[in-house]
Amino acid sequence: NTSIKMENNSKMLVCTNPACEGKLINIIDHYAGKKGMDIKGLSKMTLEKLIDWNWIGEPSCLYDLKTFRNEWIKKPGFGIASVDKILKSIEEHRRTTLDAFISAIGIPLIGRAVAKDLVNYFETYEDFRNAIKDNSYHFYDLNNFGEEMDKSIKNFNYAEADRISKFLY
Repeated sequence: NTSIKMENNSKMLVCTNPACEGKLINIIDHYAGKKGMDIKGLSKMTLEKLIDWNWIGEPSCLYDLKTFRNEWIKKPGFGIASVDKILKSIEEHRRTTLDAFISAIGIPLIGRAVAKDLVNYFETYEDFRNAIKDNSYHFYDLNNFGEEMDKSIKNFNYAEADRISKFLY
């Protein structure tokens, strides 16, 4: 499913399928990557294999990968050491900072630097979510925030982020 979208006076071909594998890989890669949770060993190639094996379908599935360990260590290109290193990194990154998590979930216009600004105003993910739900709260009232960032934060779908937040401590 594709459509033509105008962006910056240019026509772009975009995939309109929300379950598109290419989008999924990018979402999970962003979540697990350096600008997100920084989980070591999860390259795009590894993520593609995990998706092909139907072991992950969203970022929260990363926290269930340990259930596939015995099968995974037998897969070509993997072994006990590499699988255990990835699983250990996933486990270690369950303990994270709020700015890393906000950056990882992929809100458009909200990268690591902006996420660091947000934690000056919110102590927990729950505080952040409550501000989003509060119609009288405006992120553009914060230093370095504009109306587009406010819209982006408020219009983002937090369903997956809310699921993931339960795996973190």
